[in-house]
Amino acid sequence: MGALDGVHVLDFTQVIMGPACTQVLADHGADVIKIERPGEGDLARAFGPWHRGESLAYASLNRGKRSVAVNIKAPEGKAVIERLLSKMDVLVHNFRPGVMERLGLDYSTTARRYPKLIYATGSGFGTRGPYAERGKGGHESLAQALSGLLAKCSGSEGPTRRLPVAVADFTAGMLLAQAILLALIARERTGRGQFVETSLLDGLMAMQAWETSALLNTLDQKPVDHAANPLDGAVYRTLDGHLMVTALFRANALEGLCVALGIENLSTDPRFATLEALVANADTLRARLEPVLATRPTAEWIPKLEAHDILCAAVRSTAEALCDPQLIANRLIIETEDPHRGKLRHIGTPLRLQGTPPAPSAVAPILGEHTDEVLKEHGFTADEIAMLRARKIIGSDPPA
Repeated sequence: MGALDGVHVLDFTQVIMGPACTQVLADHGADVIKIERPGEGDLARAFGPWHRGESLAYASLNRGKRSVAVNIKAPEGKAVIERLLSKMDVLVHNFRPGVMERLGLDYSTTARRYPKLIYATGSGFGTRGPYAERGKGGHESLAQALSGLLAKCSGSEGPTRRLPVAVADFTAGMLLAQAILLALIARERTGRGQFVETSLLDGLMAMQAWETSALLNTLDQKPVDHAANPLDGAVYRTLDGHLMVTALFRANALEGLCVALGIENLSTDPRFATLEALVANADTLRARLEPVLATRPTAEWIPKLEAHDILCAAVRSTAEALCDPQLIANRLIIETEDPHRGKLRHIGTPLRLQGTPPAPSAVAPILGEHTDEVLKEHGFTADEIAMLRARKIIGSDPPA
């Protein structure tokens, strides 16, 4: 039994942020009914790479959900949604501000009809304020640029491209899932649902809370750039690759690093005696350390440094990281299988609950695969379903 067994979710989300949120809910037992456009579905279905005609990008974030293909712009499609909502605990969407209002599915309207419904929205920048008022579209790359994250990760010539991972999407998706869970707990006490939201921009700003506290509260002085510390997550060349070294969290970490490397104790040098001095003389320290690290392979340095409690790790590709036995120990790599698509492997839920473990892994749905099934569960007759299909309001294929 999953932690969210019995929770029913109507999911209008697409691409990454929203599906990442509802994937957490589905992994832990919620019945997530994904509303998709007939003939097209979630925009992510058009993104490769492909496996037997299915988008692996889509498959990665929609496991175990049920797909209902319905044209929600048509009055008959809107009526279908209304009937489904009567039994839902949560509605989730990541449309631009204004889209659900135009469909008559905004929070104020739905809350009057379904006061226990938790209404969750993820957006690029929020549902009010200057960006919402002008209808500015949100995207991972824009959030990285506007939050300051892109500038932090730029080289000497300035930013040239976004980070190649969906850090804003996944951060906002996890935060939105947290908000939904908090609202479910609150509903147990109050008996009422509520509106919850987060945004791509909010998530990336929250990620920088450690650094932004200095900017917000010491505006008369320049905060120390911890990222420039040559002992804090610095990457050094080795004989066969690169090594990340984090010589922190212990008394006189630089001394321990020097002992591990077999060189003189640089911690007594005034140029490296304080954080400010380390940052100011980072190039000098690197020039002393890197030639030493370049004399041995990465795999030889790791046990030597760890013996002196120096945090370190090989710099790997994602493909190499996926082969780490620690992922198997963490049960993070999962496998799904069905007769049509065969076996697929994915990153599963990173949340491990002993008493209420995740639901068994299931494949992502084919577009409209569960339309008839879900509508029947909500009281639609066979004649009603046939009529909706004939009028192209729903788009699922009849069962084979």
